[in-house]
Amino acid sequence: MKIHPDSHQTNPQQEHSMSLPSPSPTTQVVSISLESALHCAAQQLRSGRLSVTELDASVKEKASRFNTSTGGFKETYTAELDRISASLSASAHTIQSKVRALLLHADALAKTTSPSIDINVAVDLRAQAKTLSEELLRLHRQADVDAQEFRRIAALADGRLCTGRDFEEINVRRFESSPWEVDKVGGSIVVLLSDVYSAIRELETKSKGLQEDKEWVAPTSFERVTTKYWVSDERVYEVLMSSVQDLPLLVYGKKGGRILNQKEARSTDSSLSSSGLWTSFVTSISSVYFDSQDMEMYSERLKRSEGAQLFRIRWYGSKPRGQKNVFLELKTHHEKWIGDKSVKERCAIQEKDVLELLDLDNGVWDEARAYAMVQKANASEDKKFIQKLAKLLLKIRATIVKFELTPCVRTKYTRVALQSSTTNACRLTFDRDLMVINERGAAPSSSKSWCLEDEDHVHYKDIVKMPYNVYEVKIAGEDNKPNFVTELENSRAIVEAKKFSKFLSGASIFNADHVATLPWWSDEDKFAPLYNGSNSAAQYSPAAPSLIQCARDDIAIASTVSGSSHDSVELPLVQQPRGNLRSPARNCSTTTASDTLDVSVKRPIMNQYPSMTMSDIGQSYPNRRGNWIRRRSSMFLKDNSAPSKSKPPIASKQRLRVEPKSHFANERTFIQWISASLLFITFSQLIYILGSSNPAIKGQTSVAGTWMIGMSLFIAVYALVIYYRRIYLMQNGKPYGYADFFGPGLLTFAVISGVALILAYSGELQFGNVNIMSPSVQCVKRSLNGVPVMEMQPSGALVDEKEGVLLVPSLNHIVAFDGLPTADKNARIVATINGANMEALEHVGKYIYALSEDTDKKSEIIALEWVDFSADSVFDGKSSRRLQESHRWKISLPAAEGMALVPEGQLGEGSATTLLVAGLLTETTKNGLVEVLSIDAYDQDSLDFSQTKLDQTSKINKKLVARGLLEEKVGSMQFFEGRLYVLFDNARVIRVFDPKTGVVVQEIMLPIAEVGAEEEWEGMRLQRINGATGLRGASESSVVLHLALDTPAQVWSLQLDNKEGQWILPKCAGI
Repeated sequence: MKIHPDSHQTNPQQEHSMSLPSPSPTTQVVSISLESALHCAAQQLRSGRLSVTELDASVKEKASRFNTSTGGFKETYTAELDRISASLSASAHTIQSKVRALLLHADALAKTTSPSIDINVAVDLRAQAKTLSEELLRLHRQADVDAQEFRRIAALADGRLCTGRDFEEINVRRFESSPWEVDKVGGSIVVLLSDVYSAIRELETKSKGLQEDKEWVAPTSFERVTTKYWVSDERVYEVLMSSVQDLPLLVYGKKGGRILNQKEARSTDSSLSSSGLWTSFVTSISSVYFDSQDMEMYSERLKRSEGAQLFRIRWYGSKPRGQKNVFLELKTHHEKWIGDKSVKERCAIQEKDVLELLDLDNGVWDEARAYAMVQKANASEDKKFIQKLAKLLLKIRATIVKFELTPCVRTKYTRVALQSSTTNACRLTFDRDLMVINERGAAPSSSKSWCLEDEDHVHYKDIVKMPYNVYEVKIAGEDNKPNFVTELENSRAIVEAKKFSKFLSGASIFNADHVATLPWWSDEDKFAPLYNGSNSAAQYSPAAPSLIQCARDDIAIASTVSGSSHDSVELPLVQQPRGNLRSPARNCSTTTASDTLDVSVKRPIMNQYPSMTMSDIGQSYPNRRGNWIRRRSSMFLKDNSAPSKSKPPIASKQRLRVEPKSHFANERTFIQWISASLLFITFSQLIYILGSSNPAIKGQTSVAGTWMIGMSLFIAVYALVIYYRRIYLMQNGKPYGYADFFGPGLLTFAVISGVALILAYSGELQFGNVNIMSPSVQCVKRSLNGVPVMEMQPSGALVDEKEGVLLVPSLNHIVAFDGLPTADKNARIVATINGANMEALEHVGKYIYALSEDTDKKSEIIALEWVDFSADSVFDGKSSRRLQESHRWKISLPAAEGMALVPEGQLGEGSATTLLVAGLLTETTKNGLVEVLSIDAYDQDSLDFSQTKLDQTSKINKKLVARGLLEEKVGSMQFFEGRLYVLFDNARVIRVFDPKTGVVVQEIMLPIAEVGAEEEWEGMRLQRINGATGLRGASESSVVLHLALDTPAQVWSLQLDNKEGQWILPKCAGI
């Protein structure tokens, strides 16, 4: 067996063959007796040897001796066959009697009026029923073993006695006319056991007041999950016995779970014609499936595409005619992501109206026309229900017209159904004698027929018998499958056939030249011959050897048996595997090839295959285990004697389910690849810019930039190829081929090369290598040498002209930078205030006020003053100066970060000198708690050193200050040359206000120091440098903007340009 995705699943027939019992002692005795008789007959046949020269003259003598020697063995063979048959029949009837007695006992208990029943009674009854089921299964297995032995002996006799196939024909005819009684009685026992278990269930539910007395009615719409299984012929009864334990046999029109009435249950009639499973309670089902000439429905169903449809016309029993009803069924497959379940819809119409329905030229249909057609077949239904069916008929008609559907393939089988009459939650069906017939092989005999009629003759090539029976478990909703189904799976009695379809099987077998892909099971051991014709019927019909050939064979082996004792008998090895049993007397065999027999293949008797009528196909007869068709299954293997075309590819067993999100994911992946391509375009532009700023490397950067552009274009094309390749894989349901092993490596290489090239040509971007302001440099990044960089978190700036330093607060430290405008030294810490988190600095008289954000969500203003300090009492000018705390005030504004001193009269006429403090307040809004800007004003006169708390004297209109900004947080403030400068750090902008009018006169966008630090500018200070110290010349004055970056710690000094009264940042700042 070829390996499939579920390679652990074995062939059910192979599994069973390994579990079949060895021949019983009785069978062994029969084998020894028959083979001994066969040996004697063969010795008698060879008692007179002929020379080659006497051959032609002695044919009549040979024929006479042949008839004499074979007649006795034939009688012995027939007698043993009768004896074993009678023994098996007696055993089957004994089991049947026990089951009938158990049914009567269980029925009596179920009818008791006692309100309370011991649950152990039902448990005991179940145990007895299970024991009888096991007895019947053992008897069936033994019957199979006996039948195998008789077939082996018959084949061996045909080979030894040169009878052609006479004994095999005897064996076949016997089983056709009078098969083992076990099969017929076994079906009756299944019916009896179904009623036994129904009575047991009544006992178990009686105390709950539950009854199963409803008459089951088939629904018109089905939403359920179906799991299909294959079952070999040898394990049919094992599956049925397990199934009736949970669900009763379903019979239309019957109420409750009982099948037999009291008279039938008590009957001891050996014929059991009214209670045989295969005679009274099976349903013959025929379905004609439709498809277009291009097999579109087949292709969509095989791929299981969303919305894939299947249309068939079904009937039960013989084909209806005229005003009798047939059922139209439309099955629609839905993927799980749709939210709808796959559904089967059906409606009935009269058979005579099918031609009108299928006629593609009879115009457009309306609801009135469909209503009239449906009403004739459903006269007893109400108007609302008929309207529903009419809409379904219009839907079916539209499908027929859209695909131009014609009959494609017919299936025919007998079905046993098991289901409770009270619910459709679980339904089991068992389909036996499954045949598929090619509807396009021959035209119907009548022009008024829309499909092949029962009287039409069909060529044997257009009939195929499926190698397995089909067992279906149909579950409604989200219910789990019954436990006994899992037990059958574990015992290998049933083998799951995922997505197996009768329609797909028949359509692909008969239309192999018109389909692009075969179903996955076409590669399975038992199905493969149906597709490749390697086991066609012709090769199993060898001509019988003539008497002349037998005589030649006798002479040919005469020398090999010379001197041997022809009276000795070698006993058979009966325990050897069936189909390969050794001959009892190899030294007198006419041919060694005839000593072996593969009993798994039943060869047809006749060499010419007659055509058959449709009514003959798939019928089951009361006294026959199987019909002529079933026992000659090899006749219906597709004949590929003519040279065939190459076999179409086989679909995967596990098809990939493609949902819309899979396509969206593919598109997102493509967009990400394009983003990577654009990244390399950016890399190339950066490299070009670096080259333009340095003529020495311009040639190298041009090559590098062109290389990055080439990489960008290659990645874009590669992404497009991968995108369409994955679309192809998804559309064709391929579960493999999605992994990309080349792309990630390509992308990694491109990124590394791009970054390496930029680093190689960059150097120190934008900034000069000096740490002082000079006439040739407008942008300086301050050195942090001399301070612990890991502890630095600059949050403000203040220029102390008297001390000649730039002061920057950082957490609880104040850091001083020297060198404005002369060369600076290392930075140094000039103040450490325990418990402080300083955010801003401001000059107020002789003091420097520090704004500290306290830990209790309030803030403080700390007054600091310069003092001389030295640990060794040695003073060295300014380097020995320190800031020392003089006083603290608590203020109520939390999260304060910005502070500015506005001189008298600048906030309006008569205004006092005011200290402004900006922070954030938490307010409750309809969107929850939010932080809003608050700017408190404190008069300078209120800064009383005898107090420890300050109260605001007024507020600034924060809406005026932050108007139009999404981020209101203020990082720093300064009053400079008549203007109020407010830095909004999260907005990355400095707003310049006229404080007297509140008008915004300018907005200055801040540069980006590093990617990811766009919102980290928290300190600023403007400084005017006059006269000879100017950066542009001795006679000019300049304005320098000092900026403090919180994280990573950086301090910048930028010389501003003035254009028409507006401050402009220099180009070296990156703006």
